[in-house]
Amino acid sequence: MNYKTVDGEKIYGYRWVVLALCVLAVICVNGATLIFAGMAVPLLTPADAGGYGLTPQEFQILNSCSYLTGFLFCLVTGTWADRKGLKQVMVVGLAISLVGAVLRCFTNDFMGMFLTSVVFGFGLAALNANSAKMLRLWFPGNMVGVAMGVYLAGATVGCALAVPIAAGFTNVTPVFIGVAVLSAVTLVAWIFLYKKHPDNEVPVYEPVAKHLGVVMKSKNLWIACLVIGFLMAAGAVNNGNLVAWLSGAKGVDAQTAAWVSSMCNITCSIGGIAFPIIIAKTHGEKFWLAGLAFAVAIGVGIYYFTMDGMMTAYGVIAVSILVGGTLPLAKALPAQLPDIKQEHMGAAGGLHSTMQNALAFLIPSFVVGPLITGADGSMNFDMVQYCYMGGAVLVGLFALALPKLTTGGAAEGSEQAAEASHANVPAEATAGK
Repeated sequence: MNYKTVDGEKIYGYRWVVLALCVLAVICVNGATLIFAGMAVPLLTPADAGGYGLTPQEFQILNSCSYLTGFLFCLVTGTWADRKGLKQVMVVGLAISLVGAVLRCFTNDFMGMFLTSVVFGFGLAALNANSAKMLRLWFPGNMVGVAMGVYLAGATVGCALAVPIAAGFTNVTPVFIGVAVLSAVTLVAWIFLYKKHPDNEVPVYEPVAKHLGVVMKSKNLWIACLVIGFLMAAGAVNNGNLVAWLSGAKGVDAQTAAWVSSMCNITCSIGGIAFPIIIAKTHGEKFWLAGLAFAVAIGVGIYYFTMDGMMTAYGVIAVSILVGGTLPLAKALPAQLPDIKQEHMGAAGGLHSTMQNALAFLIPSFVVGPLITGADGSMNFDMVQYCYMGGAVLVGLFALALPKLTTGGAAEGSEQAAEASHANVPAEATAGK
């Protein structure tokens, strides 16, 4: 591979191919989680009126069920990648997602959609657990936030495409077929294009219990887990209910509401790229993260309490820029905590993503779901926004509890990883060398 040397660190041009593969994967596995949000109207319409007859809580569960898979398997896939390599876990994860996507084409009821979507979420689990590790391996330390911003922009682009496209259908089957085709393309791309990093991807040989024990003891990592967990839970509540809320409470027609949701994802992408570039020059990452989270809560309060109709929609779009700024900062935390070494980043990212997915599934489904479901089965739109604002405030508070984050180059981490790896290689592994 071609590379250039900057401050004694090899910077490979192939990092952009790796980033492109990550963007493609996140467009597929993350964007497809919001196809249900785009089909809110037919899914929530009673069966005797030509819809699918889902309750608000069932609808909320479908919007977040892929996160359940992340909760169950992110720690597994992160630890697996530390020990066996990133390509193996990503290819297997995306292959299982493809199976779920194909099976989902043959479902049209809540239970079928739920079970196949949980299977589909396996690729998202593998990607979420290892994205920070992967970008940290391939990009210099001060560019990890920017790379993460581009990667998360892919997630929001996926959502921006998924919601309006899905909104154009009243039947779920064509949408499910489209996701299956995209899943197949993504899997093939990863099989043939991803390459192991030539210098830094050193396998871990220490026992799994010891490997995980080091990660589990990090207080800072647990704080980072709460930051990403409440951020993703708040985002799931907002994204999953935005179309229904705008059309049901603010007088915006369903098609326009779907367009607004799409625009929010685009502006979120802009914020996700612009803020990390600014922060890379100014630093103070944790204070930026806390400030942006509090600003989101204030912005939601402004458009919720003071605006109606399309003015509300414009407010939502503006606030989404701030939301975009929080995402790469929170997602990159495992790669920037001072007590997490590079050889443990997969497991750290796995735990981080496990909590992300656990809270993103459990809070919307079993805390927010019952709160927003009225006695008559209708949706309590006020409570949707209260929960969204509360989640943003919690993100800001936990962010303030983080330590000073590291943004140095990857070279030092690489050397530490190599030393630790060699120190833990079993005797039989080095025999004859």
